[in-house]
Amino acid sequence: MPRTNDHPATTLMRWLCLCILLVSGPLQADTNVRASVDRSRLALEETLILTLSADSILFSGEPDVSSLEDDFHILNRQQSSRTNIINGDISSSRQWDYTLAPKREGDITIPAIAMGDKFTKAITITVEPATSSRQQRADNRQVWLEADINPRRGYVQQMLEYSVKLFSSVNFLDASLDALEVDNALVESLGESRYRQRIDGRTYQVIERRYAIFPQRSGPLDIPALTLQARVESYRPSLLDPGRLLVRRSPPIQLDIQAPPAEFDGAVWLPASKLEIFEEWSGDPEQLQVGQSITRRVDIRAEGLMAAQLPALPAYALADAKVYPDQPSLQNSSEEQILVGLRSESSAIIPTRPGRYELPEIRIAWWDTRNNQPQLAVLPARQVHVVAAPGSTDTAVRPPVPLADTAPNSVSAPTAEPSGAADAHSHLTYYIAIAVLLLGNLLSLFLLARRTKTAATPPASDDNSQQKTALAALRKACKQRDTLATRAALQHWAQCGQAHYQSLETLADRHPDLAPYIAQLNAALYAPNGASPDFAGLLNTVTSDRRSAERKAKSAALPELYPPLKS
Repeated sequence: MPRTNDHPATTLMRWLCLCILLVSGPLQADTNVRASVDRSRLALEETLILTLSADSILFSGEPDVSSLEDDFHILNRQQSSRTNIINGDISSSRQWDYTLAPKREGDITIPAIAMGDKFTKAITITVEPATSSRQQRADNRQVWLEADINPRRGYVQQMLEYSVKLFSSVNFLDASLDALEVDNALVESLGESRYRQRIDGRTYQVIERRYAIFPQRSGPLDIPALTLQARVESYRPSLLDPGRLLVRRSPPIQLDIQAPPAEFDGAVWLPASKLEIFEEWSGDPEQLQVGQSITRRVDIRAEGLMAAQLPALPAYALADAKVYPDQPSLQNSSEEQILVGLRSESSAIIPTRPGRYELPEIRIAWWDTRNNQPQLAVLPARQVHVVAAPGSTDTAVRPPVPLADTAPNSVSAPTAEPSGAADAHSHLTYYIAIAVLLLGNLLSLFLLARRTKTAATPPASDDNSQQKTALAALRKACKQRDTLATRAALQHWAQCGQAHYQSLETLADRHPDLAPYIAQLNAALYAPNGASPDFAGLLNTVTSDRRSAERKAKSAALPELYPPLKS
């Protein structure tokens, strides 16, 4: 094989690479790692710099600083390397600098940090309380945060309005504020507003964020401090100046949350500042014909509640009419800094006989948080007047009489009474009346089949899928022993698989074997010093009930009316 003459520079590079490979292993094995801070005592609103170093430029590991995020915000990261040659001696190092902002007061330990197969030593620092916002203004501070909540004392599931305000007299180059997260509570954003405010002769730009907080259990509720990380213009700004780094925190707030008062006797606990019930009709309920469809929509509107907190309306049926309920609509909106929940339920009604149909009044008990007293929202009873279709002989108008209820507060409808109108007409008129009634029934059957085909066939698999997803969520919450998540998952599972589901109380009535577990969940959440629920027993009971329902459904399944022909 012929020998190739390499360029001298190429040969030198090969030898250099070989030497580096030979010595890099021992050098890295002997590398020392260290951790240091620029200050060991600071205020809560201040920052420190943590420096991690390795005394070899050949060190290839990266520090694992994930453990720092438990007690610090990592605001900035920088990396550098250095090589020194003194009297022929070569030394090198790699360095990582982290700007940290503590999340809490007291003594905080920076844990040992892994750098490759080595660890740094732990370091303890002391974090002192931050100065108050009043003292900040007295010291001519340019940026600070304020926080407030209203009311200062509330009930379980009552809306608490929380606001955090950012005051600034300088321009931000960039800024970020923590999202609000509160343990044992639901949080909904109410939006943001910007305005100017003059304080002590100086004009400040104010950014205000508002939140609705819904506590889910009684007892103390801790609202944490929110951290602002910002860069503002330096005193002598320039194109190359990155700006000054500022860290500010809002004051933490602690509240006392009360359980529902004993004088409230409603089926569902509804603490709101205002709750009303409305109804709307697609046509005139006093001018309705047999076979004609009309839609009734009932709205529950509550100020200070989310739509998901509002109860389902009682189901009803009419003896001489077809009722087709639609899926409820849930909508949340913000009106004058108040969260408003709206639940809408619609039903299509098709009468099959003339008469007067009476829909009874609807009553919903709720708690008035403004006046701290129980209230009752009432939708008055409604009568629907149905006349015979043109050409029909059944024109007698029957007075409204109650029917058998299908659910609490169900509506009533007229009972049939004998009519002698057919005796006064000829046979031709009699047959015409029968034909009209048959056509009306066929039309009703056609509409029912069409609605069933479009509304029931595709969602069948969806409902089964929703039930499986809900059961999986319930199983996960029970394994994590999370009382709040378990109660919410149980509600979702019941809504997916239970017809006319209204509340967990309804589920307990229909499934007595679940009643003790529901009582345990409520006691753990709302009663002081409530014991831990039996999560395993609840999950086993739900799984057993679901399997039993599946077996009943399979045994009750009917063969197809028109089975496919065999080829």
